[in-house]
Amino acid sequence: MGEQVGVGYIRNGPTRLDHKSALDELLAGQPVTQPNTKPVGCLIGRVRQPDPNSPVTYSKQIARIFQKRCVECHREGEIAPFTLTNYEDVVGWAEMIAEVVDENRMPPWHADPKHGQFANDRRLTSAEKLQIEEWVRRGAPEGDPNDLPEPRKFIVGSQLTQPADMEVMMRDKPFVVKAEGEIAYQNFIVDPGFKEDKWITMAEALPGNRSVVHHIVIYVLPPKSKDKRAFAAGAQFLTTYVPGYLSRPLPDGLAKWVPAGSRFIFQLHYTPVGTEQTDLSKLRLVFTERKHVKRMVLTTSVQIAHNKLVIPANAENHRSEASQTVNLKNAKLLSLFPHMHLRGKSFRIEAKYADGKQETLLNVPNYDFNWQTTYRLVDPKPIPQGTQMIVVGHHDNSEFNPANPDPEQEVTWGDQTWEEMLIAILEWSIPIPEKLVEKTVSQ
Repeated sequence: MGEQVGVGYIRNGPTRLDHKSALDELLAGQPVTQPNTKPVGCLIGRVRQPDPNSPVTYSKQIARIFQKRCVECHREGEIAPFTLTNYEDVVGWAEMIAEVVDENRMPPWHADPKHGQFANDRRLTSAEKLQIEEWVRRGAPEGDPNDLPEPRKFIVGSQLTQPADMEVMMRDKPFVVKAEGEIAYQNFIVDPGFKEDKWITMAEALPGNRSVVHHIVIYVLPPKSKDKRAFAAGAQFLTTYVPGYLSRPLPDGLAKWVPAGSRFIFQLHYTPVGTEQTDLSKLRLVFTERKHVKRMVLTTSVQIAHNKLVIPANAENHRSEASQTVNLKNAKLLSLFPHMHLRGKSFRIEAKYADGKQETLLNVPNYDFNWQTTYRLVDPKPIPQGTQMIVVGHHDNSEFNPANPDPEQEVTWGDQTWEEMLIAILEWSIPIPEKLVEKTVSQ
């Protein structure tokens, strides 16, 4: 069959028949050109006899590691395929857990540690990895349940840690997703009925049907705007849902401003799954009062011009670049979100300052379309006005990319996953504009 590269992908059929080729060459008296083939497949785990004297147990150490690093996804109603919230759920996966931890496949994290410190860094420490390895090696013992930590509290099906102040549905009735074929991006405009300005500390886009909702992007449409496009003039990015994305509250003292009379644009990308489906996605919001807000949060993007993104057929490491000058005063960078599609290979975001100095803010050497992460800085980073933000991306349009739909096709910019993109979404905090302060206080 030949060796495959990557995890979580399958091919439509074998690309090599090594066993057959070896027999044919042997019978013909020729040297065997492929004497060894590395098999591709899943680990077959076996239940081991737990060591009653193990210093590492699920109850004492492992449950705490999983609560800290894993259960935000591995719990009921979330994207992970199984839960890790109790011993009975965990023990059958012990050997698989050891494998994915050893190979750094889980928890998923793709940022190069040489550049930037991120508050949502999911990586396990060396000590945590050693404890998991020791626990599995000793048969995954449960230990004394009295040693278990208090379980983390979540809202089922949500990343919110508190009830939402408001829920906004994408429309009144579900959207019907056809069984097959291409579905153009859908844009639903919703009036939440804001009679006064709102300050939002957390916004969560929640898919109604995860099997067909590939992603959601929600924008704020300015009051009185008649535009119905997601990228309408003056529209502001609010939040998103994409594979691997986890919503988080803004740091204390920060909020996004939504003026009275604004509407929301729900942009949804659906992927048919072979049977007709329906979806009714929604937005959950948490508000704060103006008096608690010290700085305002807004979002910008750096993306390549659509006509400049042309990836040749069979190109294994095609480089593209885009840049944009920062026009914000006294701005602090909060987070960086790289976005590409199935041919995305690597992504780098740099800052080039007025004095010529250049700094790498984020480097993702192995971009994974299945895990699209917003990298949130531990400390907001001041970026002077006039700084050039540079995005460098590489795409793999070759046969060596197992996710590639067709290496024989030239690829250009497009919405669908078999087309491509190169976008960096940047989140900033800025001082609250004086005119806005006067307007808000007067209300």
